[in-house]
Amino acid sequence: MKPFGLAVCLILGAYVGVANGETPCETSSTRLLDALDRGDYAGATVDFDTTMKAKLSADTLSQVWQAIPPQFGERGARDTAQLTQVGEHTVVVTPLHYGPQLIDAQVTCSVDGKIAGFYIKPHH
Repeated sequence: MKPFGLAVCLILGAYVGVANGETPCETSSTRLLDALDRGDYAGATVDFDTTMKAKLSADTLSQVWQAIPPQFGERGARDTAQLTQVGEHTVVVTPLHYGPQLIDAQVTCSVDGKIAGFYIKPHH
């Protein structure tokens, strides 16, 4: 592929979530979970805001993410994300199947779609 064509593909790829009606937080949440599933822990932090980058390093994120399967079972499918507005923050909760159990990945974003919080918790 020629450099121009590649650049257009990359630019368009960044806007696929918007074209599909996703909010910036849904896009950031999906990008985070996709990167974690690939084992790209540095890539998973790309949408973190400054505070999150200071508090949750790629190494710590790696340790936490890799500790989930031994506790809950093999990673399965993702259920549909649920979106909630809490004040000026958007919260996206994505149920994740691990073995016979569900756990929730909760991503909280500021207005600009930057990730201001990330939690793994028991399914509600």
